[in-house]
Amino acid sequence: IFFRVVIMPLEKVAEGIPSLSSPTFNKEGVLHVCCTQSGAVYKVVDGSLQEVLNTQGQPAALCFDPNLGTLYVCDLMHQAILREEEEDEGSSQQPLLAEWVTEHEGRLLRGPAAMVFDSTGNVFFTDSGPMGDTTIANPKASVYYIACDASLLQPLALECLAHASGLALSPDGQTLYVSETMNNRVLRFAQRPSGVWHMSVYFNFSGGLGPIACVCDNMGALYVARYDFRGSATEGIISIILPSGQLHAELAIPGSEVSGLCFDADFRYLYITEASVGVVYRYDLLE
Repeated sequence: IFFRVVIMPLEKVAEGIPSLSSPTFNKEGVLHVCCTQSGAVYKVVDGSLQEVLNTQGQPAALCFDPNLGTLYVCDLMHQAILREEEEDEGSSQQPLLAEWVTEHEGRLLRGPAAMVFDSTGNVFFTDSGPMGDTTIANPKASVYYIACDASLLQPLALECLAHASGLALSPDGQTLYVSETMNNRVLRFAQRPSGVWHMSVYFNFSGGLGPIACVCDNMGALYVARYDFRGSATEGIISIILPSGQLHAELAIPGSEVSGLCFDADFRYLYITEASVGVVYRYDLLE
């Protein structure tokens, strides 16, 4: 069965800065993206990219606390998750970032790649370092869990994966999906009973480098951004996988370096970043 849709009716939301990734909405509904190359974090305002802050490193992913609205940044160069500190009201300075997580049991992180909050404030994140650091020959990437009160940092998969990158939670919070880029597959962590996570292979892909980001819609379907190097392909692929594990559709976008996905609050639009050219696209799911 051939699922691929060659042309997606895409709208350009912003463009012009290469190496964009991790489209993410803050608590107020403002879209943010980051640039791994320059260290900048941008907000999208009327089609333009306005710099909010710069990590002076390599931000791989952004995440906002859904309750407090605090910004967290996964940074490869700093080998840490950085957290926005409270600033004085009315300050015109860029927000300050402080290290939030840097190590596990005395060993420095390799470089966090992505993170997500669940509905109760617990955090899940992947730790893989820059691309090429954790590979099939050196599968040392990890997936971690942080309790909502930050009292516990626990590995769900410790130094056994080949570039674990994006991750997404099912709507009920009982299933965690992780894209393992270099093995070209998506892993599934199922929670049974509470606090106990079981890892298995959820979906294997062929072609391209591998999945690099993923996000669940409100019905539990998983949208997976499949990355390939510029020059190796001309299009990027987004695969839609149903909760049963069945491939439902494949969508194509211009540019092969699909680097991030997110939905708006109403799950009406899918936002996509493509890194080789530096474009933020919007796809109307009702079209």
